[in-house]
Amino acid sequence: MSEVSHALAREAEAARTLLLNIADVVADDEDAKQDAIEGETNFKEAAAHAVARLAEIEALSDAIKAQRANLSDRLSRLERQSDNIRAAIQAAMATAELAKLELAQATITLKAVPPKAVVVSEADVPSEFWKRADPKLDLKALLAALKDKRVVPGAELSNGGQTVQFRWR
Repeated sequence: MSEVSHALAREAEAARTLLLNIADVVADDEDAKQDAIEGETNFKEAAAHAVARLAEIEALSDAIKAQRANLSDRLSRLERQSDNIRAAIQAAMATAELAKLELAQATITLKAVPPKAVVVSEADVPSEFWKRADPKLDLKALLAALKDKRVVPGAELSNGGQTVQFRWR
């Protein structure tokens, strides 16, 4: 557990204990609960620190994604350059009628490539050459059926749960 998570958990436990001790006073009054927690614990500061860390993680993630995209573009350019150099060497060796060229860095050899299938028009290829797609579960339809109270063997609705929402803008 990270330091931020540990501090947040510790403060949340302190807030829970506080609320248990003053339950008669605050009852269901959300403002009173927040005032009590803010006045008696560091929960608000711990949550603010956790949110700051989330913002930092999001910024770092965005930067890494941008760098990954830049590196991917660079890789594509290098691969194209490599393909072009290989094609130029192949054409030059074919023109010079050389099957093999020994250099200090490498030995270059022209090799025959076996023929491969080239699809000119997929629509015209007979069905015997097609593979059936693996079945894929339609989770949207399954969820709709379960919400409509249908009994679906092998599936059930979860209890849901809670999530936390952050508004950054």
